[in-house]
Amino acid sequence: MFVSGGLTPEKISLLSEAGADSFGVGSYISGAPAIDMTMDIKEVNGKPVAKRGRIPGLVENKKLKRIL
Repeated sequence: MFVSGGLTPEKISLLSEAGADSFGVGSYISGAPAIDMTMDIKEVNGKPVAKRGRIPGLVENKKLKRIL
């Protein structure tokens, strides 16, 4: 299980005991200001997909630029 977000060494110890085996610690080891955002997979091979609680499929956003 991968966990991330606001992790400290103390939280990592607790989460490790609870079964987590991978940790995202970017904000703990970086001096850069945090940018709070999420990135969701919305489509795979043309098929709309989403995790629970999200709406599947691509949504147009004029602020984004496709770079493939």
